[in-house]
Amino acid sequence: MDLEWISQKGASLAAILVGLGLLALGIYDSRYRYFYLVVAIIAFVYAYKKFKKRDTPFEKREREMRRKMM
Repeated sequence: MDLEWISQKGASLAAILVGLGLLALGIYDSRYRYFYLVVAIIAFVYAYKKFKKRDTPFEKREREMRRKMM
């Protein structure tokens, strides 16, 4: 796999794992079921937005320039 792809999509993949974990907690804990389900949905929406985000060449160049200045 491409390491650049993994580094760009790592946050979304971690959010998916967190969302799945919260879904499991929601199934087993009846007192806070709806809280876990709402937070899991938020995690899935965040993961979807991060996974679908595409950087333009201008954004990549600008980010590299900021890294070099620091």
